[in-house]
Amino acid sequence: MNNMISMFTPLLMMQQKMNLRDIDGLITNTYVFAVIIAVIMLGLAILVASMIQFQSGANPKDRMKRKMWFWILAILTPVIFFIYNLFLVLPNIKAGPAMKKFSLHSGLSPVVAFVVFVILGIVVSKLFKRKKVGNWFNKVN
Repeated sequence: MNNMISMFTPLLMMQQKMNLRDIDGLITNTYVFAVIIAVIMLGLAILVASMIQFQSGANPKDRMKRKMWFWILAILTPVIFFIYNLFLVLPNIKAGPAMKKFSLHSGLSPVVAFVVFVILGIVVSKLFKRKKVGNWFNKVN
């Protein structure tokens, strides 16, 4: 019986409105989840880059496709995370001081997701210069 209750505890927490005392933990969880979303989206960008085949010839377009998809996913990362915050997190916070305390972090966490995505993208691109993801930040078009 206890296992059943512990399994539904996160679902029950989502249905209850969060008070001011719960906001500090929610802020931490929000930033951690922003980093997790950035890593997942970067994994998706790596997958997309590896799916784009090399093109030969005088004017190959595969490098630009990989760059374009990296930046499309970079832009989608904070948008997706903001939508998550808007529809799943904010409705569960009580209006008043709790909402006021969380509102700044609700706007900053998508920025954190974007910055983490780009920084990790640069690191991965520089680590694997000779691979397909190495085209994300090289000087050659």
